Amino acid sequence: MTPALDEELLSRLSDVVSERLGLSFPKERWGDLERGLRTAAPELGFDSVESTLHWFLSTNPDRRHTETLASHLTVGETYFFRDPRTFRALREHILPSLISLRSEHRRLRLWSAGCCTGEEPYSLAILLHSLIPDYRQWTITILATDINPRFLQKAARGVYGEWSFRETPSWIKEQYFTQTREGRFEILPIIKDSVVFAPLNLVDDSYPSFLTNTNAMDLVLCRNVLMYFRPQTTRSVAAKLSQSLMSDGWLLVSPSEMSQALFPEFETAHVGEALCYRKRARSMPVAIASQEFIPLHPEIEPQTDVSEIQSTAPEPAIPTSMGDEDPSVQETEPSQDLREIAYAEYERGAFDLAASHIQTLLEIQPEDASLVALLARSLANQGDLDGAEALCLKAIKTDKLNPVLRYLHATIVHEIGRDDDAIHSLQESIYLNPDFPLSHFLLGTLSLRGGNGKQADRHFHWAMHLLASFSQQDVLPDSEGMTAGRLMEIVETIIEKAEA
Repeated sequence: MTPALDEELLSRLSDVVSERLGLSFPKERWGDLERGLRTAAPELGFDSVESTLHWFLSTNPDRRHTETLASHLTVGETYFFRDPRTFRALREHILPSLISLRSEHRRLRLWSAGCCTGEEPYSLAILLHSLIPDYRQWTITILATDINPRFLQKAARGVYGEWSFRETPSWIKEQYFTQTREGRFEILPIIKDSVVFAPLNLVDDSYPSFLTNTNAMDLVLCRNVLMYFRPQTTRSVAAKLSQSLMSDGWLLVSPSEMSQALFPEFETAHVGEALCYRKRARSMPVAIASQEFIPLHPEIEPQTDVSEIQSTAPEPAIPTSMGDEDPSVQETEPSQDLREIAYAEYERGAFDLAASHIQTLLEIQPEDASLVALLARSLANQGDLDGAEALCLKAIKTDKLNPVLRYLHATIVHEIGRDDDAIHSLQESIYLNPDFPLSHFLLGTLSLRGGNGKQADRHFHWAMHLLASFSQQDVLPDSEGMTAGRLMEIVETIIEKAEA
């Protein structure tokens, strides 16, 4: 398509799209850029592509408008079990291997990044259901994210036409869908309820993060997404996807997106007819003593079975004293340099290295609750949720009035699948600090998932009220990089979805 708009204006728009979304539109693709702008114009409230172009260049559109444009610049084309080679590799090799590895705790975490209208994550859920006989006894997280809210709304409905089943085995439709009066096909509740859809911008949003549920993944599918990004953005996204995976986790991209230069932390694996990436294992085991949960007041009692935790926890590895060592050679305070290195390693996603440095520091100050909490986060990001919880309980015992520690405990036990315990911890966190927006957000999310829409609405609106006191660009404390403005947009999307 030859562009009809002024080339200078298209060049400026290309720069804006590249800066805000990471999408690459060199001159040879300006026709695609104009076509996307033209189809986006009505949704953005304009009657012509020219007025839309001038508005984008003369104002500072918010994230929602920018992402609306992005949804028209990328292809929303998918169907169930797209790419038979990939799904054959998943069914015959990758998923059975992960199921075997995670069978002791019965936990799996999968992420479809750039899920479009939901066919890919639902395909994953169907595969897992067919492979795991005691499917309901597992804690399975299938996160599905996309930049396009319209795609997410359609995906959450779980209703599809015949076109979504092209090249899909017939048994899929027969066993996992029911036909509606309109002749469409609705996915069964057991599969639909397995997938959590959420808005996420792979370019701008912070991940891995507890807040976006993007940490400690066993498998990430990010297919036909990276090809839209400029090279610098692709490298950044690839690094963050690597950090989101456990050390033995799998990353699947489309064949055209494979590049060892982009994924240096991965080994290339030929799995059947598919070419896949597996993250190199370099984790360091960390053993930790369990601690008793300290409730604040009797009317909110956590439901954690402390005796069970203590009976299954490893032997202590963090010393509680320095023993018979010569006091003259002991440091009285931890090295500030090593502390900064530990935090830097954590920030760049080297959670195993961060854990190693933190353990060294804790040999000097074993009761430093902030270090214990950071070690808990490091373990959680490596998938050791039991060890992370034990650490978190130790930190709570040391710093009983810290609401952030209760919030951290909630995020960990939520991942384990103990939502009742998570709710109790969040109630404790809010009791300690009613103005902590992250606890209100997570408690609203869990309430909504548990069917308590009224309570969810109350916490979401209170979170919005608290977030309004921040600048849009302020990074929220203890959010691992989430800005106040972005969390507001996520809450608004959830509220709109709940009210739809």
